[in-house]
Amino acid sequence: MKKKFLVVIDDSKELKNAIHFAAQRAKNTDGTLSMLYVVDHAINAQWSKVEHLIEQEETSEAKKICRNWVQIIKDKFNIDTEIIIKLGKKKDEIIKILKEDKDIRFLVLATSGDGENPGPVIKSLLSSKMRDLSIPIVLVPGSMNEKDIDLIV
Repeated sequence: MKKKFLVVIDDSKELKNAIHFAAQRAKNTDGTLSMLYVVDHAINAQWSKVEHLIEQEETSEAKKICRNWVQIIKDKFNIDTEIIIKLGKKKDEIIKILKEDKDIRFLVLATSGDGENPGPVIKSLLSSKMRDLSIPIVLVPGSMNEKDIDLIV
């Protein structure tokens, strides 16, 4: 089985660095790229039907965002990309998917470009759940450009 590089999809501007690193690394090592998008449970919805509708809309938007990234990755790197969409808390779902899929060998995240805060996903993983991870986490600086990333990949 090919090794997988997992990238957590969110709306951060640094995401492109994590995707670029993971996609180039997957291409160079004959691996694949997995993208995880976690949809938060709808809270503050007074009725379950409203909550369900909100979650459906967010899931639909997640699929659209992921399909867009899949096309970009296919055009630029010519590698296969798997889309994984989960409903729950991001940190918990990351841990779950890493425990379930033993082909995932690296979790690739990009740090915030401002230098003050590493980013919400990294910050949440730096908690006690970190010991539950059984793979390396690759942190790609958000301030890097694609040429710099290519030099280290």
